[in-house]
Amino acid sequence: MKIKVLIMLLLFVSTVPTLDAEQFKIRGIKGLWWEGIEKYQLALPWLAEHNLNFLMICYSSFPASGMRWRSQYTPDEQKAIGKLAEEGRKLGVDICLSFNPGIWSNPPLVYSSDSDFEIALNKVKIMHAAGVRWFALCLDDINRELQPEDKDKFGSLAAAQVYFVNRLWNSMKELKPRPKLIFCPSAYLTADMERHMDYVEAIGKGIDNEVMMFWTGPQCCSASITADNARLVAKWIRRKPFVWDNYPVNDMFPWRPLLSPLKNRSADLASAVSGYIANPMKQWYASTIPLATTAAYLNDPEHYDPQAAMEKLIQSYPLEQQRAIRLLVELYGCSFWGEKNWPPQPALGDRKQALKQLPKYRALRAAFLAQPSLKNLWEDVRDTVEQDIALLERMVADRRISSPLKATGLDFEGGAASLFGCLKFGYQVNYVYAKQTGKDEMHTELWLGTVPKGGARLKLMARNDDLGINGKICIRLNGYVIYQGPANFSMTNFETKEFDVPASALKTDENMLSIQMIENQGTLGMPPWFMVAEAELVPLD
Repeated sequence: MKIKVLIMLLLFVSTVPTLDAEQFKIRGIKGLWWEGIEKYQLALPWLAEHNLNFLMICYSSFPASGMRWRSQYTPDEQKAIGKLAEEGRKLGVDICLSFNPGIWSNPPLVYSSDSDFEIALNKVKIMHAAGVRWFALCLDDINRELQPEDKDKFGSLAAAQVYFVNRLWNSMKELKPRPKLIFCPSAYLTADMERHMDYVEAIGKGIDNEVMMFWTGPQCCSASITADNARLVAKWIRRKPFVWDNYPVNDMFPWRPLLSPLKNRSADLASAVSGYIANPMKQWYASTIPLATTAAYLNDPEHYDPQAAMEKLIQSYPLEQQRAIRLLVELYGCSFWGEKNWPPQPALGDRKQALKQLPKYRALRAAFLAQPSLKNLWEDVRDTVEQDIALLERMVADRRISSPLKATGLDFEGGAASLFGCLKFGYQVNYVYAKQTGKDEMHTELWLGTVPKGGARLKLMARNDDLGINGKICIRLNGYVIYQGPANFSMTNFETKEFDVPASALKTDENMLSIQMIENQGTLGMPPWFMVAEAELVPLD
């Protein structure tokens, strides 16, 4: 009887489904606008300490990887990257070198060019000889227009890229020891893939299945990523995608700390993907706060709890430092992608609200200044904290009613500030991206008591995108085109320019000012963009 009961119990247990507790086999991070090797040297032992095994050198870190991709790495760069790869092997961390021959290429990349192919292959061979075994060929955020010779030979972007990637991979396979290759396609998020399904299916079918492919999730910066999301993309590209998770990357909020714990990545995601890298902030020491929670998720996705992971991280600091860290996380880790009040920043309301918030930000500053051992972390976040304190102090001090002839960026409706935040470079701003993003227009009202006989002058304080692409903009007042052409504002600072407005274009009472990006090519969060801090209508009598 006992044996029969035991057999029945074993049969029952064998039929109970078990949770997939699979760990991410490839798990790590990349760099973000980390110039040179220094921050990678800081990141490498940190990764090993947190049981992560992959570190990708971003194509923004060395000119030969992106900005001047046809040039070669200098002897010092080769030596430094080779040494990093050697240290990585000792620590169990693979070093991956990425390069993007399309994003800043001048002249443009020609996929059919033997010369361009040899440059790319030689780049791989030299760094392979230096000790690098992983490579990432990235063709994200590029101009998708083919050059005439490629149009004649291939007819489509997908065919050109299939040819180039396979040609490179077939040559790479001859190297000993055999390296690995990851490809970042030009459509790398689900929403964009759905708009370019012919491209996606062609690269999935055409590119050698040994080549892995990056994917950022449903969006460029995804509020959630699930195994079902990944399985859908896997059907299209005929392989498990390699997650390039754009968190806590902060180049779209330059350079606001984003310190929330990682959220909304499913417990079974590891089973549906080939690897996972997080994209950190430009600031390394600040990045370690959210990245510690990412590491907790990657090492045990089934039992991951965001708040518990953050609390564990805070308690890992010496007791005397924990107040500063807790205040920092409270103010800059209070929201995540897709949540209310994203990105974390002071709530811009009335003077009473500013009075309530200001003491917390001042307390944060005081807590860090009292802990010299937190100097590196304070230097990472100081500029943003001081900017936010200054903004709140101005709001507390300023009792005046805003001028009807003047508007800050915050007064503009539309644009992309609702997605990416309105505090940038110390100003309250709004901004527009290329037409195809749907965030290409913003507008505000300026009020005149009477129409001045001499017309008016529009004073616009604005800033062009950080790559200096000079995307075309159109500025209208009441439908009248004040200016249309390249956005020739500074890419390093806000600059004020003046535009003449004839009296015939003005109205008594409400005057609608609209600013539109009329450039077609571009994606959300990437150049070309145009940012406005202030607009003022100056009557000319």
